[in-house]
Amino acid sequence: MFLTVSHRKLMEAERRSKAAGSLKTILAAHARRLGGRYLLYGSAAKGTMTFDSDIDLLLDFPDETEAEAWRAAESACVALGMEYDIMPLKWTKGRLRATVEATGLTLS
Repeated sequence: MFLTVSHRKLMEAERRSKAAGSLKTILAAHARRLGGRYLLYGSAAKGTMTFDSDIDLLLDFPDETEAEAWRAAESACVALGMEYDIMPLKWTKGRLRATVEATGLTLS
């Protein structure tokens, strides 16, 4: 049986949605352990993942655990086969920060 391109895209979108669900659980546990929070935003937070969606994530952790939180997030994304865009909340300003704070999903 041959799969159409649109069917393959649909299957990949479903895989990414499931991976995002798993990622939420994994990162919430890391956030509790490391004393901070992850802010998930974009399509993963909205539940609108497509075949080419990535994980958009901000880190809000104390300086002493930030690097470990970053590594944990990267490792989880790689293990789940997800591309990612990760940065500390303190690197953001203005509109992005306000939007993520207002509409993002807090994992802690």
